[in-house]
Amino acid sequence: MSFNKVFDLFKKKKFTTINSWDEFSPLRTVLVGSVFEPEFFDGVKNKKIEYALKKIFEETIEDLENFKEIVGSHNIDVHQVSPTEMGYKTNIMEYINPEGKVGYHGFKGGNEDYDITRNNLIPSAPLQVRDETIIMGNEVFVTENAYNVNMIRPYYVKWFGEKNCNFDALDDKIWCNRSDYNIDVLLKRRRAGDDFLELDSVEQLSEEQKDEISKDRPLPGFCAPNITRLGTKCLVDIWQTTDIQPILEELYPQFTYQSIDMYGHNDSVFSVLKPGVVIAAAWVQEEKGVQELFPGWEIIYFDDPNWDQIVKWRGLKKLNQGKWWVPGEEDNDEFTNFVETWLENWTGEVEETIFDVNTLVLDDKYVVVNSDNPVLVDALHKHNMEPVFCPLRHRFFFDGGWHCLTLDVERDGGQQDYGL
Repeated sequence: MSFNKVFDLFKKKKFTTINSWDEFSPLRTVLVGSVFEPEFFDGVKNKKIEYALKKIFEETIEDLENFKEIVGSHNIDVHQVSPTEMGYKTNIMEYINPEGKVGYHGFKGGNEDYDITRNNLIPSAPLQVRDETIIMGNEVFVTENAYNVNMIRPYYVKWFGEKNCNFDALDDKIWCNRSDYNIDVLLKRRRAGDDFLELDSVEQLSEEQKDEISKDRPLPGFCAPNITRLGTKCLVDIWQTTDIQPILEELYPQFTYQSIDMYGHNDSVFSVLKPGVVIAAAWVQEEKGVQELFPGWEIIYFDDPNWDQIVKWRGLKKLNQGKWWVPGEEDNDEFTNFVETWLENWTGEVEETIFDVNTLVLDDKYVVVNSDNPVLVDALHKHNMEPVFCPLRHRFFFDGGWHCLTLDVERDGGQQDYGL
């Protein structure tokens, strides 16, 4: 082999291959999120709070290591970077500034990055890497200008190459109007501005007021799980903003797009296991059916978990509005108050999430699952697939399953038309 051919081969292998057109072709390379080391919480003086937080993060690290070992046994390469390597502070107390304010500077720096309408003043760990990033064929597309993606950006460049990444959202080139649903959430979290602190429903607003909120607080992009890739077609959820489809049509015309409205991240509502087979939350069968999205395909529905049958959950729900749950810590009021005061952005809306549909397909035989749900296991066996059980003990705290925590960077094959 000539020197030039060797040099060309080296150049081709310099960066990780980016090739992912759907959710189910054989997986070759995956990015997985990370969390703080337990020592991050050494400065917490209340021992009941410190113990609970350290337990969550220690066990999550164990679960992430187990996941990496399991997918590695399937000959899948894994990328991961720790918060410390990204430049996060190593101790929670370092987020207290000299004036005694608890908080962190945003990605632009300066005191203006403090937002007094927000309670979440400690940055969340970069665990759910799919929240703001998606692979659109042969390009890494960062869909939202979020703190954690700015921190991991240098590693995207290192792994994938600058020219293979779309950072428009991080560079303030993508801004979106808010949907009514999104404004409603903003009001409930008291983040719509000083003039709207006494309101808690979008129905209380005039069209002019909604336009004012959307103009003053535009979305810096959109959530990546609003997009479901299906070869030549993408389903695009408009629950957050109706601007998402025009943006995608301009940036990635090689796909066709269909707008849907499932009230949130698609991967907490349905998941495609293979062409012809979809698993979905039971509630969409009546309210927002997915059958019309997948004509002729089999849809396997899962009932919502009956949270109210869990006695300790019912008590905790009164304190945190059903947003998160740590088994064994339901009566730890100090811990609950700490999370609700300082770590609000670390949690989600767990009561609305169906974790059994939040799966990661490895290939046409194996699927990573969060639990051994017998309905899911039977469905997989029916279609000659095997569940790969990877415990994720604190998914009810972080509000994310294995699909949320990973990004499928490379899958076999190219863009195909699956008849949808």
